[in-house]
Parts: sequence; structure tokens; C-alpha cells
Amino acid sequence: MTFTDIDVHGYATIKAVSAIFMAVCGTVAYAGNFSWTMEKVSIAINRKNVDVITTYAATAVLAPGSRITNIYASRSYNGDARVETRLCWNDMSHCVLMGGSSLNIKQFNGFEADKPVYLVHTAVGDKDGPLPSPVFVKGSVIVWYAS
Repeated sequence: MTFTDIDVHGYATIKAVSAIFMAVCGTVAYAGNFSWTMEKVSIAINRKNVDVITTYAATAVLAPGSRITNIYASRSYNGDARVETRLCWNDMSHCVLMGGSSLNIKQFNGFEADKPVYLVHTAVGDKDGPLPSPVFVKGSVIVWYAS
């Protein structure tokens, strides 16, 4: 039998098989959980102690009332500069320092998922001034949310 041959009884069989499959294998994802992801490269960091801000936002319209349930962010760069990165939400009044090359946080849980998040990169140093060569930071952000 092919899918084009399925009648009402075939539909019931498919429903039964699907129910058995879900019971045996479990669910793949919790209903109502979604995510958006984005990767970007920052503009050049040319000076010490100057913030470079990269914006990350959903490219699709999210359901009204969608709320963040988790955020993962990572960053990588080449060079000898010491770069600190903060993950910030919406107006940048809520920020979390990235301790290493990535972070997985729940501090923004319940915040609106359709607002942008930012990776704010700073080449830190004792004295302000130019870097020997520009630094570009590749960032990745995944925002999980429920509607």
C-alpha cells in the first residue's frame, strides 16, 4: 500500500503506528519550544578598550508573547589580543560576561524572544591605543523560546 492508497482505515493505522513510535522512541522536542540561530563576524576591532557590537535577531516573525527559555552563544577569533565578550539582551542593560569561548545561560529566561541580543567584544589592555592588527570575532547565537 502506498500513501496515495490510504483510506480512512489507513489513516487510523498510521495514527496507531505513530502513537506506538512515539511511546517507544519518545518525543523529539517538547511541544512549544522553538529556536532561532544566527552566525556573524564582527567588524574589525582596531583599538584597545573600545566596544564593538554585533547584533543578532530572529529573521522570522515570532508568535506574540514568545519568551526566552535558554541562550547559547560562542565566539572565536585569531590573534594575540585578549578579547572579552558580553552577551546582552535588547537595550544592553542586561549583560552577562562570557567567561571562555562560549556560554549557555538561563539569566534571560522569560525575556521577550523577539528582541535582539548582542555580542559586545572588547580588546582589553592596560592602555588605550591601536592594536598591532585588526581582530575579527566570529560569533554564534542560539535563542530557544516558547510561545
